[in-house]
Amino acid sequence: MQAFTISDYLHIVHRLDLNMLVARWLRPVSGAETQEGYHFILEAARQSQCPYWLLDGRRRLPADAETTKWGFEEYFPHLRAQLGQPVFLSQLISPTYQLVTQAIPVFQENESNPTHTYRMRRFNDEAQAVEWLRSCQQEQG
Repeated sequence: MQAFTISDYLHIVHRLDLNMLVARWLRPVSGAETQEGYHFILEAARQSQCPYWLLDGRRRLPADAETTKWGFEEYFPHLRAQLGQPVFLSQLISPTYQLVTQAIPVFQENESNPTHTYRMRRFNDEAQAVEWLRSCQQEQG
């Protein structure tokens, strides 16, 4: 296991046994902290060469509209170019957070778009979130 000390709002670990990067948001964060945190996650992924990410957002609130737009228009579409391989994002969120995201069309569009260079799914159960990443690993060989 390789841990990355980031800040008081984000903890990142590369689980060698699962070949997954686990990023846990530790508290509610601002839009600026969200963007900074995602840059930290990308750097940890580069260092560990790991495209399988478990993003635990159960302790944070949904991002504001501007930050959500940044993620879907600027950050996520460029992950493959940054890592040199497709990226798989398993978002572990609270049931309340999931209800909020279900009302935002961009989340459904991004989960079902086969042309993206990344794949993303949202879960309320950590075992299911990990299982989805494991199935992605098997598909990738």
